Amino acid sequence: MQFGITAEFACCDRIYTDIGTIETITDFLLYGRANFKIHRITNIARVYPLLALLVLATGGCWSVNPRTTIVLVDASGSIDAEEYGRCLRRIERLLDKFDRGDRLILIPITGEPTELLGRRIRTAEMPRDYAPYDGNLKQARANAAHIISQFAAELPTIRAVRSDIFGAFRAAADFVRDGNTAIFCLSDLLEDDDTIRFRTSPELRDEVAAGNLAMNRARPGMLRGAAVTVGLLRSTELERLEPERRAAVRAFWETYLIASGAGSIGITLDLDSIN
Repeated sequence: MQFGITAEFACCDRIYTDIGTIETITDFLLYGRANFKIHRITNIARVYPLLALLVLATGGCWSVNPRTTIVLVDASGSIDAEEYGRCLRRIERLLDKFDRGDRLILIPITGEPTELLGRRIRTAEMPRDYAPYDGNLKQARANAAHIISQFAAELPTIRAVRSDIFGAFRAAADFVRDGNTAIFCLSDLLEDDDTIRFRTSPELRDEVAAGNLAMNRARPGMLRGAAVTVGLLRSTELERLEPERRAAVRAFWETYLIASGAGSIGITLDLDSIN
């Protein structure tokens, strides 16, 4: 079956000229990239359907909108070690949705100085370029799964004495892409740094006081519209808190994150609901 079009396609180091058979079009759909120039068009009525087919087939590589997914996981000593298994499964499920250009950033929540925390951050990025049968994307996902496993295995060994959730969110802000970033914070939300301890601070005595503290601590614009979801982890410290202080802690983070530029905020006990 002949088509009235002559073109050059640069496809995986192969050049096709004189597109004229169904077989060649099939090769393009399997290996093709939208890098072509049309030299001559004849029989225009028969060419339009072909051009429409090429636009549909290559639309994915012309309209890439990569996502960034940032996961913060609490590595403080008070976290129930069994929770890390839940964290691993949740992160692995997030990876299932990754497409070309998407990034995964893994940040442990510790009380370490910024320079030490930076060494623990793990990143994985999906390729933007197309390859036959998505071979490079499949390999990138496999590599990312290995990085996730290593990250999760390291968490129980950190057993941080302090928990600097503020510092982890500041580190996350460095990776935010405007308009298409999701941040997942898996933690008991009990900040414990050199300036404040949520377990005992009088500023967390009730929700009103917590809201005022959050506005004073907020960093406007820091999160640049990222959608933030918090998954509460079981911890010995959280279990000891009275209900009023628990409510105040939750109110603090809801106010702080929105005031710091989050596009949305959700807090849940059910990690399986995170997607």
